[in-house]
Amino acid sequence: MKTIAPLVALIMLSLSACKKDNRFVLHAEMTGLSDKPILVIYDDPVSRLDTIFPKEGKFEYAFLPDTITIFRLVSTEGEVIPFFADRGQEVKLAGTFGQPDIQGSGDNGTYGTLLKELQPLKDSTSIVQTVEKFIQTHPTSFASAYLINRYFIQVPRPDMEKIDQLIAPLAGNIKDSRLLSIVLKALPSQSDLKRTSEGYVNYFSCKDRKGKYISWSGEKDSYTLLNFWASWNPESITRRDSLATLVKKFPEKQFKVLNISLDYEKDKWLNACKEDTKQWIETCDFKGWDNVVVKQNQIHTLPDNILIGNNRKIFATGLYGQPLYDKIKELTTKK
Repeated sequence: MKTIAPLVALIMLSLSACKKDNRFVLHAEMTGLSDKPILVIYDDPVSRLDTIFPKEGKFEYAFLPDTITIFRLVSTEGEVIPFFADRGQEVKLAGTFGQPDIQGSGDNGTYGTLLKELQPLKDSTSIVQTVEKFIQTHPTSFASAYLINRYFIQVPRPDMEKIDQLIAPLAGNIKDSRLLSIVLKALPSQSDLKRTSEGYVNYFSCKDRKGKYISWSGEKDSYTLLNFWASWNPESITRRDSLATLVKKFPEKQFKVLNISLDYEKDKWLNACKEDTKQWIETCDFKGWDNVVVKQNQIHTLPDNILIGNNRKIFATGLYGQPLYDKIKELTTKK
């Protein structure tokens, strides 16, 4: 019996160790959170989707990560909160989507501290400078990979020299993360910035202000202008307003404008929208420069537009004012 007892104790200890909870657990108790579903978007190491259904501002989300996993919570308003999940971690989320309070160990804790530094800042320059300092002082953090993508890559004119400077000191596993590697491959080279008026726009779907899919393609011998703009880009708003005058010069069966916004925040987009008509359609997916139509058609600056036929053939790009009017007149008067 004396020889068996230590063996039994060892087995019991092993079983106890096996029962250790290695899951990543997110405990959330947020202010003003509705019971609308929250989208969970996994960015790294694989891409997949999940959904959370909160109750009275509370929810718990848990899974067993094989390795460090980066995912985002996305509200119905398009607001985003990222997390960096590792085995055995517990994270607490409070506050709101606009001003989240994140407490936990590892990258989640350091990112939560950064958010508290960013929240009182009002101008974009101070925000970017604070983010850059964080990246420079946290080369082994996956939060740095997320921040490089968020503040330096997903912007109108990515500064490749600055991006290279920020990435160079990072640890190897951070550089090799899917989050960075995929978006860096998608960045345009100088030759890519040259656009043509040839080819076709791939089919895509879009939603109206209530989140319902809409039909935007025109009838035979009709033309649609895909107009790219954003509430945070004053020049694109001016250009869009000029289109609102131009569209009235053509019959609705011949010409319409589909306004594709690169906004991230629903309220700001809605406040800047014009009234929808059969000729004037407003849409936004709140992904900004990550919008699939933007990526597919090499839209790198605002404002911009693409004139297409009912079969999505491209007839012109980047036209405004009289040149755009003349082109539409030419096309719609052809027999």
